[in-house]
Amino acid sequence: MAVPVDSSAGLTRVEDLWFSDGSLVVRAENSIFRVSGAVLAARSSVFQDMLAFPQPGSAGSEVENLDGVPIVELHDLAAETESFLRSIFDSSFFMPPPASPALSDILAIVRLSHKYDISYLHCRALNHLSTTYPTELPVFLEHLNNFPAGFESLKSSADAHLRVLGVIHEVNALWLLPAAYARASKYLPKKLFSAPSWSTLPDTIKHNLYIAHAHQARHIAAIVRAVGGDASDTAACTAPQTCPAEILSVVVALLEQVGQVDMEFNFFDVKDIFLPSVWDGLGAPMCNGCMDHRAAQVEASMQRVWDALPGHLGLPPWEELRSMQGAAMG
Repeated sequence: MAVPVDSSAGLTRVEDLWFSDGSLVVRAENSIFRVSGAVLAARSSVFQDMLAFPQPGSAGSEVENLDGVPIVELHDLAAETESFLRSIFDSSFFMPPPASPALSDILAIVRLSHKYDISYLHCRALNHLSTTYPTELPVFLEHLNNFPAGFESLKSSADAHLRVLGVIHEVNALWLLPAAYARASKYLPKKLFSAPSWSTLPDTIKHNLYIAHAHQARHIAAIVRAVGGDASDTAACTAPQTCPAEILSVVVALLEQVGQVDMEFNFFDVKDIFLPSVWDGLGAPMCNGCMDHRAAQVEASMQRVWDALPGHLGLPPWEELRSMQGAAMG
């Protein structure tokens, strides 16, 4: 028999996702949403299978109902379910790039669209993540400290990075992981350990964060060597009397930056070491020949680090990861 649900039993209607002609009530935690079951079934093979079971009023049905409308309970967070359903029933809510939805909405939608098999939403969410977590080094460097409007939490929250890593692993979007680990590893271990999500992370993610930290730290020496080579290593040097001292000043500034115990530092931040703003207060810069030579050396060193990153994390090589991305995102 159908089992009616007392509408006063502590359930909260989400009013703008409560349609009077909806044929299905979706429950997540204590939130309920009345929507079109036909639309959900058309979008999702998982919902199609769910709704294939006997409905209230049919022989032998034991489906719960609210005012005669069947209830499907999802074992997902109410906030995530709300974002997910809104992306389906509100066409303006989750637009493709260059729109900038909130990171929390993207993570909810990429996870639940994967779980409930809604491919167009999953692809759209992956597109939003791919700009911040690209597979190409130049794109990664371009956006290293330039987050989309909805991603502000990544600027100051270690926990936001941990949540991103957890969701990317859950949906198996492996091509996003190297950049996600490279971003997260800027945080000091003590900040990661104290983040709320740390205790719930799988050991694999924790292990990879240790590796990502070590991978960047190990290559700092390569950057220092690239910057601090003898001025005579390039025939383009036009100021051999002063360049060595200027080169040394850059090396000292770099070592002081990475040597501060409480300073968050990303290996890839040194990409800007030859920008004019870096030289403010350091005196006259080295000659253009030495500047260009060292900039090229730093760029090559970063590329080697980037190329090796997937292997250090136990992931397939970049070529394979990009093929996965193409297959998943069309």
